[in-house]
Amino acid sequence: MGLFDDDDTPRPATSGVVVGEPLTNLSIHELSERLEQLKAEIVRVENEIKTKSNANTSAESFFK
Repeated sequence: MGLFDDDDTPRPATSGVVVGEPLTNLSIHELSERLEQLKAEIVRVENEIKTKSNANTSAESFFK
C-alpha cells in the first residue's frame, strides 16, 4: 500500500465488462457470465474497502 492510494484518477477498465453498455445483443449465457464477473468484482472491491478501512483504523489508533 503506497502513500497515495486514495488517488481518484480514473483507470482504464481491466475486464470485458463495460458498465452501461447495451445488453440487448447478449445471449442469456453471456448475461449470466457477465453477472458472475460483476459479482466477483463486487467481492473484490468489498475486500479492498475492508483492507483500507482496517488500515485507516490502525493509523488513527496509532496517532491518538
